[in-house]
Amino acid sequence: MRSATRIARCLGLALALAAAAAVAQTDAKAMTANAEAAFRTGDLIVAMGLLRQAADAGYAPAQARLADLLDAAEQDVEAVAWYRKAVAQNDAHGEFGLGRMLANGEGVARDPVEALRLYRSAVEKNYVYAIEALARAYRSGDLGVERNLAEADRLEQRAKALRDSAKKP
Repeated sequence: MRSATRIARCLGLALALAAAAAVAQTDAKAMTANAEAAFRTGDLIVAMGLLRQAADAGYAPAQARLADLLDAAEQDVEAVAWYRKAVAQNDAHGEFGLGRMLANGEGVARDPVEALRLYRSAVEKNYVYAIEALARAYRSGDLGVERNLAEADRLEQRAKALRDSAKKP
């Protein structure tokens, strides 16, 4: 009977922790939305504070967005660290951001092979910016890909179609 009670307690604790994690993710999502609203009004201090809270809570979209702002502020090493955290959660925005940093050698040694891998992973998730970056690589022959104008055109059309579908109500 004791083991049944222990199991019940463990299950109860596991359910409570899962519920707390779900609430934390919901809070982090709301913080991220509020951060974007603050950013749009020019309140960068509030935006950064909210993004840091959500990122610290483990919310990948906030981690990637915070990394964007840090990159823009030329805080490249910290930006790379936040992108890596988002990538660890399979976040397309994080994959694109880290790929861009690796492609350019910002805050990290230039690594076109890893940049290309990250771009392709984000492309599989239909991340428009990654699709456009991969199209540019095919157009220029950058990142170690063979120049392929047909593939560049195909990717650019895919990106355009995704952008157009996002505009529809």
